[in-house]
Amino acid sequence: MVSAELRFEANDGCWLDHAGFSLRPTDVSSALAALDGVTQRFLREGDRRAAFPDIYAIITRRVAERAEWGPRRFFREPAWISRLAGRFCERYLETLRWSLTGKSQDCGAWAATYAVSGRAGVPPIQHAFLGLTAHINYDLAIGISRTLDEHGCASDPAKLARCKHDHDVVNELLRESFPVALQRLAAHHGCAPSGLLLERARHPSEWATMAILGSWREHVWGDALALLHARTGPARDGILRRMEQRSRRIAGALGSLELPRWVS
Repeated sequence: MVSAELRFEANDGCWLDHAGFSLRPTDVSSALAALDGVTQRFLREGDRRAAFPDIYAIITRRVAERAEWGPRRFFREPAWISRLAGRFCERYLETLRWSLTGKSQDCGAWAATYAVSGRAGVPPIQHAFLGLTAHINYDLAIGISRTLDEHGCASDPAKLARCKHDHDVVNELLRESFPVALQRLAAHHGCAPSGLLLERARHPSEWATMAILGSWREHVWGDALALLHARTGPARDGILRRMEQRSRRIAGALGSLELPRWVS
């Protein structure tokens, strides 16, 4: 059975326990601190897992900036989106702990994502996109449904609509982040494919990426509402299984891609 509960295990010798940031971020600021901390550690160590948290932090930083503007200037429910960002990051840190300590993942998409970190020749952009695949297609709906419930949205259609607006406008931040992410991957991770895309095919690659991410995120909202309104445990488990299977298929296809040698 797929579990949606966070299962942190302390005192297993993992450096995350002593990294100086919270493993249970509650808002967007503490999430950003954690992502920056993980990225810096991985970059120092030359760990290929650095690409995903680095790109993730670019997007999270934009969420933090807009959330500080207050209601109605960008986000309509900035407290909700900030809490979601914290919960979402907590889930990533959970999967990272399992990867660092050699434990199995509870989701096939994350297993595929971390499996390629030990494979030679995989460019950083592929590592980053695999992380996005797992985090969006499996983790996000769970985080959204919990935060909607916590925020009282299940019985408040107006508040739910405002949260849907905020979910949707994150796509604008993803679009803003795209060229910055390519530049970061090229400059700090030595990613040749990212540099080529930025120089020669920025606009078509941005369009294609946003079409994919937008489609995923719209699907996620439907999954989140299904989880929010699931009346029984078996009904919820069925939704989680479908999410896990779909995310695993997408990650499996992406992880199996091999770029031509001239861009690796």
